[in-house]
Amino acid sequence: MVPAAVLSSPAIYQKPTIAPSRGRAAGIVESWTVALVLAGLIALHVAYAFVYRVDSDEPQHLHVVWGVAQGLVQYRDIFDNHSPLFQMLCAPLMAAIGEHAWIVIPMRMAMTPLYIADLLLVWLIARSLYPRQWAPWMAIVTGCVPLFFLVTTEFRPDDLWTTLWLAAVWVAVGGPLEGRRAFLFGLLMGFCFSVSMKTMLLFAAAGTAGAGLLALHALSRRKLELRALLKNGGLILTGLVIVPGLLVAFFAAHGPVALRQMYYCVIQHNFTPGLGKGAKAGFHLWLFPLSLAPLFGLGWLCMHSSADERIGGGRALIAMTCVAYYFLLRSYWPLVTTQDAEPMLPLLALSVLPFLFHLLSLPKWNVRAAIPAAAALLLAVEAALIWRMQSPLDNKVIPFNQDLAAVLRLTNPTDLVMDGKGESIFRNRPIYWVLEGVTIKRIQLGLIPDDVKEKIINTSTCVALDHRLRGQDSDWLHQNFLEGDHKVWVAGKKLGPVRPTIAFHTDIQARYSIVSDKGKLAGKLDGAPLRDSQQIAAGDHLLELNSGAGNVALVWSQALERGFSPFAKATPEDSE
Repeated sequence: MVPAAVLSSPAIYQKPTIAPSRGRAAGIVESWTVALVLAGLIALHVAYAFVYRVDSDEPQHLHVVWGVAQGLVQYRDIFDNHSPLFQMLCAPLMAAIGEHAWIVIPMRMAMTPLYIADLLLVWLIARSLYPRQWAPWMAIVTGCVPLFFLVTTEFRPDDLWTTLWLAAVWVAVGGPLEGRRAFLFGLLMGFCFSVSMKTMLLFAAAGTAGAGLLALHALSRRKLELRALLKNGGLILTGLVIVPGLLVAFFAAHGPVALRQMYYCVIQHNFTPGLGKGAKAGFHLWLFPLSLAPLFGLGWLCMHSSADERIGGGRALIAMTCVAYYFLLRSYWPLVTTQDAEPMLPLLALSVLPFLFHLLSLPKWNVRAAIPAAAALLLAVEAALIWRMQSPLDNKVIPFNQDLAAVLRLTNPTDLVMDGKGESIFRNRPIYWVLEGVTIKRIQLGLIPDDVKEKIINTSTCVALDHRLRGQDSDWLHQNFLEGDHKVWVAGKKLGPVRPTIAFHTDIQARYSIVSDKGKLAGKLDGAPLRDSQQIAAGDHLLELNSGAGNVALVWSQALERGFSPFAKATPEDSE
């Protein structure tokens, strides 16, 4: 952070010495500048919702939301290893939109109000702790931090989680954390838990920062009232359990299986032994304990950066929580992902930007010109980094939409589709599990049966997306499915060039057609006349051809009838 003497300088609160009329004019210009820049930032955020590449987590969340919208009970009927509130809230919107290949766009657009709320909350927090003219620029610069900007573009629970967390921070620093304010803080943290179990890190970080503040107050010989602390702590805990308690009651009302599966999916599944950093002890376990001493030193500097005890305490709480969360995440959370930083980045900006803005507020600078100029420079750098990560002119949503459109065209709503994490969104899967990192680890440990192939065979699943199948499962799929356009695989296989007898084997029972790329075939299948379409059981079969030319393929009839071509992708055997 910065020396207390610097932050507590009276210059921080001094207004520029300029003529009143000129000051009003400059203020109007700055207000319009802020409004235009903010409008441009939000417009850019909306634009990226249409073009930014689809993260594998997004269809996973969309598939669960679709399942809830269809009346399925989360966890019991459809797997999910996230807290349920976000999916429940999004289900009515998805039900209203309906089944479309472009579903990711409107569902991403639903995240835009949360992004705007984030900017508003950063502005409110900054305005309560720093000079008011800084607040809008701090909010805008925060909103353009590349990682924050892009992650909030995606459809994911972390967006709602971050908004609720910032609301809790605003409540915590806006006044004494006691009485109704303490209860409201706990209630908001309960909402956070209901969206993401990673809230335990935020709660631990906020608790560490709060304990640090109390210790610093004690060192300053300020009298602490134990009775008041216990009362307000009780109010926080009371608010904390309300929403999670209601959700637990909801699933309990759907029967013991639903409640048991909720516990398994949200808690037991995610805490897999040997997962990520949990696989071995290392220096990472000491990162958080070693950070405590500098963390409390940082808190002391921030606490004494203002003569106002509330303002100094609020600054300290934000900075200490930010640092504590980072080291808790790096020390103990098994799998660290990009989106885990989303709730931390606004706190980081609220801790770093004031130092820069204070330096620009020194008497030798023109206050009204220097801060907007510095903010503009930061925004330019951030926008360049965003552009470098992905240009807004490069639409990477189109391939995902094409894949999904192909699945929807080839299948009926009742057809099963094998995918890795729910990429088919509107179709049920032959397996309960989602093949993400935690599930794969549990399969490797023998905690979950590795029966993907058996499930596909037993359910006669005839369409697959080969995104996450591994090893033998992937090899088997390639032997029993035909690759089409847009990464969609259909049950069938290439049988090579026409010849009098062709022996083949299929593992999946389904209605098939045997076709050639050179016209109609005539002959017998297993001694019976060859028809345009017929039910073929799993096992060995013999095809006897009387006439025909070209290359032969076995293909799921429904896909063939809906435009799928088994010869769209040439293979060496086609030219034999």
